[in-house]
Parts: sequence; structure tokens; C-alpha cells
Amino acid sequence: MSQKEDNKHAYGEQPYGNAYGYGGAYGNAYGRLHGGKYLSGGMNDNLFGDEESSFDWKEWLFKILHYWYLFVIGIVVALGASYLKNRSWLPTYQTTGTILIEEYGGNRMPYGSQSLLQGFGVDPGYRNINNQVIMLGSYDLLCRVVDSLPFMNVDYKTIGRFKTRNLYTSTPIIIESTRIHPDAYGLDFQIILKEDGSFKIALPDYDEYKDFSVSGRYGEVVETPFADFTVYPTQNMLANAQMYFCFRSRESLVADFSSRLTLNFLSEGSSVLAISLISTTPGRDKDFIDKLGEVYLADNLARKNDVADNTIKFINVQLENISKSLAVSESAMTHFRQQNQIVDVSSHAGDILGKAAQYDAGMADLRLKETYLDYLTNYLKTNMENGSVVAPSSLGLNEPMLMTLVQQLNDLNMQRSELSEKNVFYEQYSNDIDKVKETIEEVVKSMRASLEIEKNDLNERYAVVKKEIAQLPEKELEMVSIERAYRIDDNYYTFFLQKRAEAEIQKASNTPDNKILDKARTLSVTNTTAKKRTLTTFLLIGFILPLLFVVLKELLNPYVRGVKELTKLTSYPLLGVIRHTRSQSPVLPAKSPRSSFSEMLRSIRTRIEFVVQRKSDITLLVSSAESGDGKTFFCSTMATIYGMTGKKVLLVDMDIRKPNIHEKLGITGGKGVTNYLIGEVALDEVIHPYKEANFDVLLAGTVPPNPGELVRTQKVREMFDLLKQRYDFIVIDTSPLGLVSDAYPLLEISDINLFIVRSHKTHKGMCQSTLEQLENDKASFYTILADMPIDRPGYYNYGGTYGHYYRSPKKDASQYVKYYHDDDLA
Repeated sequence: MSQKEDNKHAYGEQPYGNAYGYGGAYGNAYGRLHGGKYLSGGMNDNLFGDEESSFDWKEWLFKILHYWYLFVIGIVVALGASYLKNRSWLPTYQTTGTILIEEYGGNRMPYGSQSLLQGFGVDPGYRNINNQVIMLGSYDLLCRVVDSLPFMNVDYKTIGRFKTRNLYTSTPIIIESTRIHPDAYGLDFQIILKEDGSFKIALPDYDEYKDFSVSGRYGEVVETPFADFTVYPTQNMLANAQMYFCFRSRESLVADFSSRLTLNFLSEGSSVLAISLISTTPGRDKDFIDKLGEVYLADNLARKNDVADNTIKFINVQLENISKSLAVSESAMTHFRQQNQIVDVSSHAGDILGKAAQYDAGMADLRLKETYLDYLTNYLKTNMENGSVVAPSSLGLNEPMLMTLVQQLNDLNMQRSELSEKNVFYEQYSNDIDKVKETIEEVVKSMRASLEIEKNDLNERYAVVKKEIAQLPEKELEMVSIERAYRIDDNYYTFFLQKRAEAEIQKASNTPDNKILDKARTLSVTNTTAKKRTLTTFLLIGFILPLLFVVLKELLNPYVRGVKELTKLTSYPLLGVIRHTRSQSPVLPAKSPRSSFSEMLRSIRTRIEFVVQRKSDITLLVSSAESGDGKTFFCSTMATIYGMTGKKVLLVDMDIRKPNIHEKLGITGGKGVTNYLIGEVALDEVIHPYKEANFDVLLAGTVPPNPGELVRTQKVREMFDLLKQRYDFIVIDTSPLGLVSDAYPLLEISDINLFIVRSHKTHKGMCQSTLEQLENDKASFYTILADMPIDRPGYYNYGGTYGHYYRSPKKDASQYVKYYHDDDLA
């Protein structure tokens, strides 16, 4: 039988209405008395506000030990959960490869060097070590790595009850797909391999695809709604084997590797970069790291060659245009010489031709620069995002600001190319590129103006030479003009041929700036202590959860459970504690006079006599905070204790709103106090002797329409004056003071007032609110803690002679007395 049921047996459920709702007859009266104090938040305002500052370790230890079984259950569950968790444990391996990243930094040749080869280097931003690390983990590069490893788009595995093993290096089959539907990605296809070279594929783990099933043979194309593929056996082939395979999308593979990829330098200041992956499939990680190194170096070389390719392409365009002009001028010169029989010009004409050649060289240089500016302007407008810009130095344009801007443009283009459009930095790089573009356009305008000034200066100096040419004989003049045109085209052509040869030599000699030091290899198992950590974690959880439950249960408990909690709620002194009993008898002391329960009542009787300073002529008033607190049971058993002394004892039921003493004692007859007060009957007619316990009972009588006003009449005082003359002890059972104020007028009649608090039943808020109101009203009360469980901390077993004496002859050995200890009540 539960404790709650035992409490019902001992004290019963009192019909006073809901403790919080205040229903029934007491609701309105309580509202008038307290003004709704409890309903407006009395409990919440000071439910835990008067806690002692010091922490009682001993009390909490007892509370925790009281729930020892929860900790046992928690630890057992934790052990079981950790065992199941560890059953699914698989070793994870760290696979690492290393790359040496060369950083030229300040030793790199200036971008404006005279050598055209300088234009084929990679931008400083690309060579910066931090940028190299970012590029190695960039989405675009990882996509290219995944694309170059097509066999990774299928996972082969075995699925057991606890473990899922990847068969990357030991798969018995290889699947080559030609079409994969987007819905197929992520599904675990079951494949059963048979001895006759056939197989069966199904999706048994998905209810929506439970009807899907297809059979096929090795080497033949299998067409399904999900994918078209061919299955090939490997050297690890096992007949009658069952396994699973899963198609992986490019995005999921990149996301998987990107989330696990770590890039760290081996030591501070070192340029050796360690590329690591951790997983349960070291073979796949090794292939990925090796391929990542290969693609990265190839990308490095391609970027270097990209500059050279753009330069060669630009030179080829210029050579194609000049070659046509050179052929025309050479043909004209040859024809003129043959026709006029002129092998060479005179020395005077040669001098003039030399001066003109200097002018022509200067003008050619200016035209070359203008050509580059036209190329740059066109590139900015039409081709900004594709490829690298040809270096200005490659065409003799050594403008420092322009070289710096072109370098920045190439650097930004390279960095943005490694990002997807969804990357948070993509827009930032685009904005920076736009700003550089605007600056380059301004610099180009300024340079065009400068070139125009240089051109005007050359034209002024050429005007002098032009006069000298005009004085030459007609044949020599014509010959000089034709030869000048030929020399200009020939110089142009020779210049570009030289630059193209240099570019092609550089491209052929290009090698990656970086170097793979170590191929990927598996170094160690990283989760050797995982099982211990799992066990420790689950054990901590198994201990903390019960502890948290106990702490919250104690802190959020709304009931008064022990003496310490009661004393924190009120300054009224505690008169005694009554243990819990299973008996329902209202006259239990008469039936078990030597029980521990009876002895506790005798102790309270002695303390009452000590308080009132006499052993007779005592009027005792009993009330409580709410219904169901056990005051009626206490009154009847207390009257029984007094009756056992042989004195005259009267039990008065003044709970005239909802009387129930007559039901507890089994007395018939409805007339009582109220009938006497209105003059219907005489006092002697409503007093009933109760021979089972040697006391008389004055019942409440008929419930009046105005109980609050009736108990305040003078006739009530006169009635108790008569009763005190007849009886040695009077026990008055009143209405709950926490609900109605009916007991207030009776406080002047009694010699001592007792307030019953029932352990694990009386609400802290209601109890505190009622006791505070009584203290404010200067009412004198003593508290009684009733129905205290015997297994609460603070009870100790008295053995020996005392144990024998307090054993009831009608009960078994389980009825030995268990007293509370005054110094350690909880």
C-alpha cells in the first residue's frame, strides 16, 4: 500500500473544497477573511524566501540517500547504454600527406623588370602561404578533385545491427553508372550476390520503395527508375553475399571532405603544410589527399602557364598584322630596286635615313604602348573575369602604378575564381575588382595623354629631318621612303618574334612552385579512448540525472514535509510530532494503548499541561490551514488519550459548516451545537456519551445558513462556560483557519490553540499565508506536525526494554516504536 493511501486510511479526505480553488462552503468566507491574499500570490512571494543561509550537507545527504534506488537504476541504465554505444564503435584513422609551399616574398623579381619572363610569374597574393591554404580547401578545387575520382560516387558497405562498415578497399563489386536520378542519392540499395553470376537489388529499409526489386548479371547494364548502371565483380568477390551500396552526389562528397579536411603547418614558421583527414575509411582518404595534391600542383602550373598563353596569344595577333605589312613593304622595296637599278642609297641619304629611323623607332614604341592600352581597355570591358591580364612589362610599358594595378587585378581574379557565387567573400572580391577596374581606367586615360605629348614632341623633331629628306633627289627620296617603311615593319616583326620565343621557352620550363613531400599515409588510430569516454559520459549522466531529479523534487516540493520546513514558515513554537499510522480508528489509543502513536499523544498531552500550568480544566482548540490536514482525527485521538486518564472529557464539533465527527465516530442523530444555540433543544440532549473511549461528544448539528455569525453570539460563550463546569478536558474541533474565520471567536474561549500541519499534505503557501495572518492578528498558537512518515531521516529505533514496552500486543514485530530525534528533525 502506498504512503498516500496510508495517509487516507489514517486521516481520511476532508470535504473542505479544493486547497487552491477554495470551493465549497469555505471559499467565500476565506476570501472575506484574507482578502484573497493566498490567491494573489502569497505562496509564490515567500515560498522559499526564508531559507537559511547555511547549506545543510547532512540533510541533503539523507534526502539523496532516500532515493538510492534511482541512482542504482541510473547507473545500470548507463552501463547498458554505454555497452550498446560501444558495440557500434569503429576505429577512426588519421591519414596525412605533406606539401612544401614555396614563398618567394621579397626575393621575387619586381613586376616591372625589363625581362618579359617576369610577366609569367604567379602573383604575390597567390604565392602567399595563407592564400595557398585557403585555395587548398576551396570549393572549386575540391570539386575538381571529386570529379577526377569518379569511383568515389558509390559507397559500398555492410550494415549490421550495431555497425556499418565501409568496403572501399575490399568491395566485392564495382558499379559504373551512366545515369543517376536525383532521388537515388542517399538511398541504401541492398544487393544480394549469387553464385551463378547474377544479383538482386532491393530497397527493404524504405516503406515507400518496399516493392522495388530488380535482378541482373555482371557486366550487363541494369536499368531502373533510380539509375542505369553496370555491376562488375572484383577479386574480393564472395558468392551468396549481402551488402549495400549508396550513390553519392558531387555536393555531398565535397561537403563531406570539406568538413573533415584539416590544413596545418608542421611547425611555427614552417612552409610545410600537412593535409589530414580522419575517418573510418583510411583508404578513401589516402586517395583523396593524393589526388588533392596532384590537382593543386596542376592548378599552380596552369595558372603560371595561363599568363604565358595570354602573352603568346597577344603577340601572335600582333605578328599576324605586322607580317602582312612587312610583306607589302618588302615587295615594294625589291620592285623599286629592280626597276631603277638601285642597290643602295648614297651616304648622305643614309645619314638622313638613320635620323628618320630614330624617329620611326620612337613612334613605334609609342604605337606599341597605345596597342597595349587598347588591349587593356578592351579586356576590362569584355573579359575581366576570364584569365590573367598580360603584364605591361612584356611590351615595354614600365609604368609602376599600372603594373601594380594589373598585379592586383590578377590577384583578385585568382582569389575570386576559387570561390563559389554563394560564398560570403565572393561579393567582396567582386566589389574590389570593380574598384581596381575604375582606377585602371583613370590611369589609362592619364597615360594616353602622356603618350600624346611624347608623340607631338617626336613630330616636332621629325619636321627638321623631313626638310632634309625633301632636298634629296627624286629617286633617292622615293627609295628612302620605301626603305623606312620596310625597316619599321621588320623591327616590329623581329621584336615580337623575340618576345614569343622567350614566352614559349618560359612556358616550356615552367614547373609548379610547390612540391609534394610525402604521399598520404595512415598515421594512427585517433579514437582509442572513445570507449572509456563513452562509459564515463554515460555514467556521469546516469548519476547526474537522478541527482537533478532529487534536487528539483526537493526544491520544487510544494508541501510541508518535516520540522525544519515548518519552522522556516512560522515563528510559532512546535508542540510535537505525530508519526504516521496505518490505522483508521479515531480512538486508536484505546485499542493500542502501548503503541508508539499513543505514546506520542501522551507526550503532547504532557506538554499541553506544561504550557497551561495545570493538569485539569483545560480547553483545547484545534484548527488547520486547509481541509484534509487531519485535525478531526487528531481531536478524536486526543480526546481518547484524555479519556484514558479517567477524567471527564468532551469532544466538541465546532466545524458547523461541514461537520464530520459523527461520521468518524459512527454516531447517529443530526442535532447538536447549532440546534442548541437556536433554542430547539436543551444542552443535555445533544451531548452523546462515547463508551468505546470514555469521552462525550457534542456534535455540530444542522448546518445553519449563517455559520459565521452564529459562532459569534454570546450564547456560544455561555455554552462553553457551562461545559467547563461539567468537564475536566474539552477538545474543540474547528473549521480550517486557512479557509474561513469561524474559529476566531473561539480563541478567547480556549486555554491553548493547536495548529495541525500534515506532512506531505499541507501546502507550504497555504500554511505560511495562514500562519502569517494569525501572527499579524496576535493570535497564540502551537503547531503540531502530524502524519510524519516513520522512514523520514531523524527517526531512530529504540530497542531493548523500551522496544518491548512500546510493542502493541495486537500487532506484530513491525510495530516497534520509532521516535524522532529532537536535534535532527527533517
